[in-house]
Amino acid sequence: MTNDTTTGRSREACPACGEHALHLLYFPDVGATGARQYDDMLGFGDVKPDDLPGIGCDACGSEWLSLDEFREAQRSS
Repeated sequence: MTNDTTTGRSREACPACGEHALHLLYFPDVGATGARQYDDMLGFGDVKPDDLPGIGCDACGSEWLSLDEFREAQRSS
């Protein structure tokens, strides 16, 4: 889900409400400290989610756990 940087609208519309207010349910891990191998060995590394991010709508609160579920909702609407 990419957003237009000038308007803040998502490129695709929400299948539930039609608004262009989609976002990732959490932000991807970027890592602020760089490579610190001892931190990872000791368990001090950045938290990394096990699942891929889902998609959510700010306008109506609908959520899809995966891109596949989101595409299926688009097809059925």
